[in-house]
Amino acid sequence: MRLLLAIHAMLLLLASTDFTIVTSALGKGSLRWCYFRYVSEHGFGYEFVSDYSVLSILMYLLAFAVGIAGFSVALQHGHRVVGSLGVVLSVIGLVSFAIEGSHWMIEHNLTWLAFSPAVMFVLVLVACFFQRPSSDAHTHPTTA
Repeated sequence: MRLLLAIHAMLLLLASTDFTIVTSALGKGSLRWCYFRYVSEHGFGYEFVSDYSVLSILMYLLAFAVGIAGFSVALQHGHRVVGSLGVVLSVIGLVSFAIEGSHWMIEHNLTWLAFSPAVMFVLVLVACFFQRPSSDAHTHPTTA
């Protein structure tokens, strides 16, 4: 669970900073971070241009897919609220970027983005560091 959520957080960090976390670490630019975004647009008569590169869209899709897997495992480990919220937000993010990525295959003017890396990072921290003890830790010794 922790490994999946760590991978999710790493991929989401790369995507949500538009890879500027790497370039700024190399001294080649400033750090930018999109910690929350909600956009809904639909119209006709103009050519839609995405704010995201194909690489960014793919990174977001991968991050949210791994997030679904990681938070599903957290849900199975007893993190009901964190796991459920993480799965729901990951599904919303995945759908958002699937719509955004569809512009590269189908010409349309619909965009709907809803994601919050800031909330996702908090959920990852809670799931990883406030883990419930396993049921094996509660076994009682037998007396002879």
